[in-house]
Amino acid sequence: MEHKQPTSLLTLGYLTERLRLPHIYAKCEIENPTRTQKDRIADGLVLAAFEAGARGITVGSCGNLGVALALASRARGLLCTVFVPRSFHHTRCDEMTALGAEVIPRGACYEAAVEASRKFARARKLFDANLIGRAGQIAIFEYGAIVDELVAQCPVSLGSIWLPVGNGTCAAGVRARLQQRKLAVRIGVVGSTGNTALTASLAAGRLIELDAAKLQETEVNEPLVNWRSLHAREAMEAVRGSGGYFCDATDTELVAASNSLLTNAIVRTIPSGAAGLVGLQTFSTRLNPTSAHVVIITA
Repeated sequence: MEHKQPTSLLTLGYLTERLRLPHIYAKCEIENPTRTQKDRIADGLVLAAFEAGARGITVGSCGNLGVALALASRARGLLCTVFVPRSFHHTRCDEMTALGAEVIPRGACYEAAVEASRKFARARKLFDANLIGRAGQIAIFEYGAIVDELVAQCPVSLGSIWLPVGNGTCAAGVRARLQQRKLAVRIGVVGSTGNTALTASLAAGRLIELDAAKLQETEVNEPLVNWRSLHAREAMEAVRGSGGYFCDATDTELVAASNSLLTNAIVRTIPSGAAGLVGLQTFSTRLNPTSAHVVIITA
């Protein structure tokens, strides 16, 4: 489908002198049809549902995957039902509805929306597109295309890839394709301070879950917030196994990163979509100046 066209690789020249890294780039996932990398996996999930003979597909989403699935489902003529957390601010419900999806608010957090969707899938015999089991493996495979594109686009060898993280699925997919290609590239992930189970697990040195009652969701950090990261184990291996890095970002840092991209590179993204830039700047002194360092930008 249309998003198979590679997204652009933009040189972030305004950072090169300050960070002393001559090859800094932004991979503009905002060019995908729904402005996120989730379009990459939506087609694969909907195709799997179509081939399985399912009459519909369902997912729990904070917004981005729901919109991407709604678009891909409409193209295939499948019913799409998206469960969203009641308390979140930017669930993109109007966009999903406009694309023909049914939107059902359920639960106070992302995980509750996912559980409601999974129960709905079992009861209605729909394809479960939540990123667990088969759907998760499809997503991990589809995200590998980011690596394929970067290998073709970067003028020098890849040194590091920087990602915003929630579930860790994209990080797992990037790592899997790097291993398949036998490429030694560091993976950097950035979550929300105190609100992302994956980065908390990396800091603890073991897989942990956060206390859902203590999470502090804001309009800025919502896409990065969860008490359980569905692919935390795989994403932890992606960071550790690649010799990569992790950190958390405050709302202030996220807003500053997105403003920096808008002012200096004319790239418009929501603050959480610029999280990878916070990581790159944090660890810039540890990076090889002869290699390419890529920030994945999403919305």
